[in-house]
Formats: sequence, structure tokens, C-alpha cells
Amino acid sequence: MDNLKAWWSGLELREQQLVGTCGVFLVVGILYWGIWTPIANAELDAERGLQAQQNTLNYVKQTANKIAGLKESGNKTSFRGSLSAAVNQSAGTYGLEITRMQPQGNKIQIWMDDVPFDALLAYLNDLVQGKGLSLDSIDLAESDLPGLVKVRRIQLSQ
Repeated sequence: MDNLKAWWSGLELREQQLVGTCGVFLVVGILYWGIWTPIANAELDAERGLQAQQNTLNYVKQTANKIAGLKESGNKTSFRGSLSAAVNQSAGTYGLEITRMQPQGNKIQIWMDDVPFDALLAYLNDLVQGKGLSLDSIDLAESDLPGLVKVRRIQLSQ
């Protein structure tokens, strides 16, 4: 501290004023770019993220309502034939690859890796509306790639 006082007293009045003014600008710059700007940017980023999540939630709710509506208003015709064959044939039509399939009497469970979400909806619509199957449950997970989902489990029944 003594070194700083000695340096300060060694400066001329004009130099002291210049150093003082620069110090004020430095403090203001640190406050603005070091504190204010990061906080303001973080707030904007959080608002953008929230809006994106709300848009995704609305889309999922609309899609869930469509699926529920399809399930309720679906064809009441009973399906006849091999459940496994129908599920496989429809999957091929929509370019989907079934990873695992487990028939259980008049029910079947299927699993798929990364599949396009829109193709999956069309596939399920075909099974429910076209073939008259009932969608009992569905468990999806987010994929690393946009527009794709991982099908953890779909359970269909006759």
C-alpha cells in the first residue's frame, strides 16, 4: 500500500486526474460488461428457453388430444389375423424399424429406436383407425436428434 501511495504522490496533478478518470471508466466497464450484461443475457436466454419449452408442451398436448380423440372415435371393427404381421407390415409401410416385439395373447408390445415423430403418429393412426387396434399405452423418450423420438414401449390390443 505504501508503494501505491508513493507512486500516486509521484504523479503530477494532470496525471492523477487522468489516472482517476481512467479508473472510474474501468470500474464502470467492469460493472457493465462483467456483471450487468451477463445477467441480462442470462435472463433473455432463460425466457427464450421457457418459450421453446412451452411451445413443445403445447404441441405435445395437441398431439395427445388427437391421439385420445382417435382412440375414442376409432373404428370399432375388431381386427382379425396375426397381430404381429399387421404391426410389422404397417411399420414397413411408414419406414419404421421395430427393434423388439413381444406378443401377449390379444396384445402386443413393441419397441423402436430413433424414429421420426410424424411417421410414428401416422403409423399409430393406421393401426388404430385402419386396422381397428386399440392403443393401450405408449412411452416415448426424447432423442438426441431433432424430430426423432425413442419408443420405449407401445402396447396395442385387439
